[in-house]
Amino acid sequence: MRSALILTTAILAFGASAAGPDDLPFQLSSSLPETLLRVLESDPRTKQYALVAHLNPFYLHGDFNGDGRTDMAVLVKNKDSGKVGVAILHAGAKAAIILGAGRQFGNGGDDFSWMDAWHLYPRAPVERGAGEGTAPKLKGDALMVVKTESASALIYWNGKRYAWYQQGD
Repeated sequence: MRSALILTTAILAFGASAAGPDDLPFQLSSSLPETLLRVLESDPRTKQYALVAHLNPFYLHGDFNGDGRTDMAVLVKNKDSGKVGVAILHAGAKAAIILGAGRQFGNGGDDFSWMDAWHLYPRAPVERGAGEGTAPKLKGDALMVVKTESASALIYWNGKRYAWYQQGD
């Protein structure tokens, strides 16, 4: 944690403000994995995002890309627009993948503030979704994003990028 604090101090000293532990209360930020914080703080593309914790849990981990290593997903908010999304960090990656938070992604749009629940969907067969085509064959774990009593979808790695599969309407 000390190295994350030093890195945060160095980033703030140069005027950049990347997504990092200062976005959350200490009790929450101290439970984030240091590898996630390190990438979010050093990736210049994440400087426009802040970590948010309006859902419980506010971050998830699983093998999202199916490489046998643990990846992480955390909720973020675009500092300019206030739009919410998900930052995914593959194990060993130097940059995060941003879905939503001002970037159009599937039926979720560019703002996931509608989401009131999410959880890990372990790699398993996927049932045919609402009005969707053939269900995907998961290469790794997926994220189930939910608007309770309304809709849900899977965010999954298709081998090249993240894709959206509507589950319920």
